[in-house]
Amino acid sequence: MTSYEPLLAHPWIARVDRTGTGGLIVTADPAALAVHHEPGHPPVLGDLVAEHLEHWGEVYDWTYRSGEGTHRPDLDLSGWRATDTGEPLPADHMAEWADRTAELVLRHQPSRVLELGCGTGMLLHRLHPHLKGYVGTDIAEHVVTRLDGLGLPGVTVVRAAAHEINGTAVRTALARLGERPDCVLLNSVTQCFPSVDYLAGVLRDAIDLVAPGGTVIVGDVRHSGLLEEHYRTLEHMPAGGGPGADTELLFDPATLAAVAAGANRHVTLSFFAKTLTADTELTRYRFDAVLHVDPPAAPAAAVRAWDSLGPDPLAALAGLARQGDPVKVVGIPNGLLKLAETAQSAADLRAATEGTRAVVLLDPDDPMRLQVAVPAAAAATPPDALAGVGRPHEPLGAFARKRLTEVARRELRRAGLTVPEDLTAQVPSGPGRDVVSLARDAADADRAGRVALTRLVPGAREPVSDDALAHLPAAIRRFDEIALRALTGLVGGVMPSGTSGTTEQIIAALGVAPRHEWIVRRWLEVLRTEGLLRRDPDGRFETVATEPAGEDDGAGLDSACAALGYLEQMAIFFRTALARLPELLRDEIMAQALLFPDGDLLTSLSKDQNNVSNRYLNAAVGHVLGRAAATRATPLRVVELGAGAGGSTAAALDGLGDAEVDYLFTDVSRFFTMTAEDRFGDRLRYALLDINADLVAQGAARGGADVVVAANVLHCARHAGRSLRWIRELLAPGGLVVVTEAIREHYLVLATMQFLLSPREGEPDLGAGDRRGGTGRVFFTGRELPAELAEAGLRPILELPGSGSPLAAPAQHLFVAAKL
Repeated sequence: MTSYEPLLAHPWIARVDRTGTGGLIVTADPAALAVHHEPGHPPVLGDLVAEHLEHWGEVYDWTYRSGEGTHRPDLDLSGWRATDTGEPLPADHMAEWADRTAELVLRHQPSRVLELGCGTGMLLHRLHPHLKGYVGTDIAEHVVTRLDGLGLPGVTVVRAAAHEINGTAVRTALARLGERPDCVLLNSVTQCFPSVDYLAGVLRDAIDLVAPGGTVIVGDVRHSGLLEEHYRTLEHMPAGGGPGADTELLFDPATLAAVAAGANRHVTLSFFAKTLTADTELTRYRFDAVLHVDPPAAPAAAVRAWDSLGPDPLAALAGLARQGDPVKVVGIPNGLLKLAETAQSAADLRAATEGTRAVVLLDPDDPMRLQVAVPAAAAATPPDALAGVGRPHEPLGAFARKRLTEVARRELRRAGLTVPEDLTAQVPSGPGRDVVSLARDAADADRAGRVALTRLVPGAREPVSDDALAHLPAAIRRFDEIALRALTGLVGGVMPSGTSGTTEQIIAALGVAPRHEWIVRRWLEVLRTEGLLRRDPDGRFETVATEPAGEDDGAGLDSACAALGYLEQMAIFFRTALARLPELLRDEIMAQALLFPDGDLLTSLSKDQNNVSNRYLNAAVGHVLGRAAATRATPLRVVELGAGAGGSTAAALDGLGDAEVDYLFTDVSRFFTMTAEDRFGDRLRYALLDINADLVAQGAARGGADVVVAANVLHCARHAGRSLRWIRELLAPGGLVVVTEAIREHYLVLATMQFLLSPREGEPDLGAGDRRGGTGRVFFTGRELPAELAEAGLRPILELPGSGSPLAAPAQHLFVAAKL
């Protein structure tokens, strides 16, 4: 028996590695951290998730039994203490806190409320006189017995954890209401949750349960985006403290939107700022979220910027609120967090709009700013508008590392083996990450990409800095300008100045083959958007006088290609394709013939593999896979979809290094799988898979992948959301999806390579049914792609490059998402 076997026999431990100094690293099994959720049934919790909940149950049961914070029956503040001083929070402040929360709930006029985690009953006492029925749950037996014993009319309190909505005790209590609750309330309880997976399981059950038009209110949320700000302002840092050591769950609007997007019902979200008069951590760093389930249509609201309201914006805001017309005022600096001349606190905004229908909101994209909406219904936002990478702070990872270390020491002692002094634990990349490790993951992946660029940027130091890449935005602009001039000239050739024509007339004049008509329709819309065509109310287009194509467009194309790292052959392809657009449109020449002039498909495709964006992103993908391999049981199970010429595959293998891996290379074409087999040999497995059909039905193993790689392939999906759901089926608990995609439409690609994507006769257009539907766009926007991921049950956790970097100019992005 090796020293590893007693550890590997434990169900929580997936792998054991020896360090160079004789120590050991134990890695958690993702299943121990997972929350398996099936609608209509309580979630099945991994062992470490269950232990985390038991820990909090013991803490609160002891706290409530002490009764040290009891002021009166409706104001039992046991456990409520300031982070900086450890002293109890002022009773009058806490009373206002409870009153404001009850006001938020009652604003939506519920009649039947289910409160998960009712605690000492502060909200119960404030709500039940206004309700037909109330059911409360808590895990602390002491408060459940006390509150249920009060005998309040229409009130039932049962012992249950938040995830046990579909358990017998809660279902029996809800049956007494006679109807489904029209409000499910979780106030100041989510901080005790172990992970976003657990939060998602609870919220999706709550969304399924609540009556149509009802609400799920998630109150008193600690904002993960303000965690570092919180710790910077603490006068007395807790021992061993800091953002990474915080033991509570914090999240942000983007994370909550990702959870809501995957629900089975239509949901919109509103985020309310804390309007308490005192400046405490409850006011500064927390917010309330309302999820509106199957809501009526929200009023269309005008949007006004705070800075546009004149020299006295507060008075102007009050005037807008009194008028009562639907409006949302945005960009208000939070006076508790920002030192700005026009900054206001949420309490100031509330006071200025008192007596109106206005509500004070948190800016979902910037926690340092506030908003005001009139009326409250104008605050509701669909998850799509909030889509993005969330930065939650999950305590499960730190808890799991501590428990794994304890378990490993115990198991070694039981086996009579030496316990090394250097014994540490780690969790798989993806689940259970805190804000510090999430930031580090993004920074490390970015650095790996920049190191890979060193060979493309002469004289650049490793890693390549933004200064060395400052030329990229101008090169992208040059691409767009050249393409727009070519398209304008083409349309102008069949529709001279002073004439006009319908879309069908322009298509007929150009002699467009039927399968390419969608491209011309998209060209016309782009030219109209760019102000190069006008469209009258009857739908007829006419050209706008523009600068003619310059003689230097050929040279400009060459220099732009060189600046972006394209090989000379790609510049030749672009230049030739633009010159032969009429023939391409008529299908007299195929784009494939221009891109692959020598018939060497693989070599030709490789021309586009090593430009700046692809080299950066592929190296970042390799880093993500290398990190995943180091934190999961060997071998790491990888499925790559649409692997094509193997550019991403090669970078992934570089990142994996000597790690043991089970790598399945797949494509829709046997040509690519056979070519890859010649290139990569028996280190990989090979199969045919099509993202436009059920992957499991094609033979892929359900739950058999730790990572699925989809590099520049999702835009080829006829329905990306459906394809992503099929991809999710391949993932094991805690699995990751690694996606690279363009998140804007490049006009040079639209004018040239788009011909490669024209469907065969009888095939539906790309994007039919997903967020591109009806637009003719091939690529998703930066909001749409995260929304598609989230709706498929995949939570975005990393995105590169950052918006402030020149690397963002090509708009090729990496998204990493974790299975929810």
